Amino acid sequence: MARILALSSLVARGNVGLAATVPALHFLGHEVWAVPTVLLASRPGLGRRALHETPPEYLAAVLAAWRSDGCLASLAAVFAGYFPSARSVAAAAEMVAAVKAASPDALVLVDPVLGDAGALYVTPETAAAVGRELVPLASVTCPNLFELGWLTGESPATLDAVADAARRLGPARVIVTSAAESAEAVTTLLVGQDITLARTLPRRAAVPNGAGDVFAGLFLGRLLQQHSATAALDASLADLDRVLAASQGRAVLQLSALQSC
Repeated sequence: MARILALSSLVARGNVGLAATVPALHFLGHEVWAVPTVLLASRPGLGRRALHETPPEYLAAVLAAWRSDGCLASLAAVFAGYFPSARSVAAAAEMVAAVKAASPDALVLVDPVLGDAGALYVTPETAAAVGRELVPLASVTCPNLFELGWLTGESPATLDAVADAARRLGPARVIVTSAAESAEAVTTLLVGQDITLARTLPRRAAVPNGAGDVFAGLFLGRLLQQHSATAALDASLADLDRVLAASQGRAVLQLSALQSC
């Protein structure tokens, strides 16, 4: 069991953000300190969002409390997902730096939740802050193809070009979700200086949002169980596919499918 700080959105209705990543980490037996960067009533596409940003000064107060308690050294990893503003990115970067100072071997997984389908769903200022302040701190980052292109300023059109762009992003391990897509399949690409590995899953129709959040939690959780990157990728994609198969045509991801193995 490892202890993980998770920073991302908290969505009350719909299993996305922390409501997807935290259950994935719990499924693998880890303890999570979940800190919401924003509160939303419903996930996009399910209902009114009613977005309320967590004030960055609150994030700073949480960090100050942990410093006073002397508990930061117990953290084995940090997960960073969705941020609603450049100010919240800066507060998160301070938290990551504090954890790394107290626990130098801590893993940092940054899932840069910036956009998809050719468009940002955060402001350009927020996206730039993620690329400038959080991605360089990451041991692993998990952009989708659009996010990789936005962060690198490139438009890779082949898996080889995607791999080259991922290596230029910076972190030791980059997982590009939806690196290639067809009507039948979706390819995920794991890239490092010493590895390029593609894995393909069947495309599941009418699947609700949150797949990337689940995958990121599963992958980080398995790295913390001392799985190799390849083994963590294969096991996490198998678990994700089970969730997606159970969630087809449903309003929210069926995370209970994680327990059906």
